[in-house]
Amino acid sequence: MFCIIVFLIFLILFPIFGIFSKDYRDLFKKSWSCAFKKLTLKPCDINFGDEIKNKLLGKIIFKYPRLAKFIDKTATLWSILFVILSLWSLLYVVNAGLNLWVYDTCDPTNGESCSLSGEACSVNQTTAPTIFETLSRIPDRLKNWSANEYISENSSFYNEVDSKKQTAIEVIDPGCKFCKKLWGNIKQADFVNSYNLTYIAYPIPEGEGYKFQHSYLIVSYLEALKLRPIGDSPIPTDWRLLDKIFTENVEGIGVDLQTAINLMYTKDEVIELINKYISEFGYTDNQIQEINQLVNSSEVRGILANNKVIVEDQIKTIKIPTIIFDGRRYDRVVDVETLRE
Repeated sequence: MFCIIVFLIFLILFPIFGIFSKDYRDLFKKSWSCAFKKLTLKPCDINFGDEIKNKLLGKIIFKYPRLAKFIDKTATLWSILFVILSLWSLLYVVNAGLNLWVYDTCDPTNGESCSLSGEACSVNQTTAPTIFETLSRIPDRLKNWSANEYISENSSFYNEVDSKKQTAIEVIDPGCKFCKKLWGNIKQADFVNSYNLTYIAYPIPEGEGYKFQHSYLIVSYLEALKLRPIGDSPIPTDWRLLDKIFTENVEGIGVDLQTAINLMYTKDEVIELINKYISEFGYTDNQIQEINQLVNSSEVRGILANNKVIVEDQIKTIKIPTIIFDGRRYDRVVDVETLRE
């Protein structure tokens, strides 16, 4: 038994140790010889296990005889524990690496906790996906993504659609700081003029509410503005509102507007602020009143429910911003250089 367990230890670790020591290389060869014999139903060298014991105990038997005696008696137990820990560590690393490749995060339940993840707000899951669920999503990782598949009837494009340009689509939450950062990169790269850019507004759910307390309210206004556009606006008013949230600063307190909305403003203050902006965009008092009514309408709730289905069931994102263009999907902030390519 000890011989077989020691083989497993050497099989996992000694190729690395063998780089630095000839003794380890010799033992690794013997361990492979033992393994080959076992695979061909031949007996393993009975002296191999004793050789390993002697090497492990030889250096401590004279200085610590009691310890050597204890290790000798419990050698099999320690070997079993060592192999279990080694295999568990190996499986953990493989699973984390697979998650990183498939989901762009080593921890799908909380993408922001994984230091190797791209910059993104986690769409928290209550349970981690099983290895079989992760494997089932490998085709999604490899497929050619088309933004046109996820455009809804209520989609709004930053510029007038140009048939000569490809379509790009974002999944964003107005409260997510990484969506704000992606928007900054998009503007810097002039991405809005290179693609037919649209978005899906998705307030990230968390518990009984939302990750950012006013996201659902803001997203409702975005959808209401899409339903009541102003014809002479150079840029659609929902995009103009998003731009305000992502780029404005609050005078006098040194805080950007998105942070102030997330942490400082009440619901009534957010409504007042949005009404102020859409008044600046050119809406009349009657139009603003109509938009405020639309925000709480079944029509807007239906649109948001449809957005949720697209994001969760079709795109299946677990981190946002998600952006799809040029056949690729990114669940993170994309750098300026990539957006320019």
